[in-house]
Amino acid sequence: MARTTAALELKGRMLSATRIRVLDADLAAIASHLSDLRRQMPQALKGMVAVLESDFALDLPALLTALRDAGIQPVGVAEGPLAGAALAAGLAVLPKDTRPRAAEPAPAPVAAQQAPRRSTRVITEPVRSGQQIYAEDADLVVLSAVSPGAEVIADGCVHVYGPLRGRALAGARGDDNARVFARRFEAELVAIAGVYAVADQIQNAKSGEATQAYLHNGKLVIEPLH
Repeated sequence: MARTTAALELKGRMLSATRIRVLDADLAAIASHLSDLRRQMPQALKGMVAVLESDFALDLPALLTALRDAGIQPVGVAEGPLAGAALAAGLAVLPKDTRPRAAEPAPAPVAAQQAPRRSTRVITEPVRSGQQIYAEDADLVVLSAVSPGAEVIADGCVHVYGPLRGRALAGARGDDNARVFARRFEAELVAIAGVYAVADQIQNAKSGEATQAYLHNGKLVIEPLH
């Protein structure tokens, strides 16, 4: 009997993937770094889709195991020394990311279309120690305090209008244009698209000031809001 319905349906959808660049071939060092990241921002790593980039060969199966143990889901590698091992492991091989870090936008006409609006999750109550608030595919706005030991995470931007004393992670799915804004900055950790700094690494921010954090040429910038 002939089948009357389709067995598959293809849908066009953009997949946001974080590019993870391997800077050290020492798997023990990589595992230690992943362990630190997992402890400091578990929600950001959980389910993160990733493409690996490396300029040198290393034990790809061991690297994949370490990434998956941290909650990361590798789906492919960039062209290079890992390509052969990736194909053997059933991963995709993708072109290297050649996009410029800071491209100037093209001049837009006066009647240019507005960019699509991102949805927003608004939290009106204090975020207490041990709580995790996550805004999936959205910005996160917290109208009250974020306590020490609490985490506020968004795939878009994070705005905290009370004291930020816990951890704030923006661009959790790899959006390197995301930012963290805090009216009173006393954060334990801030991260943008996986690039993070803990309290003792944050040198430019003065405790209690209105502050923003963002990426510039791949580096985390934390500065007062004027």
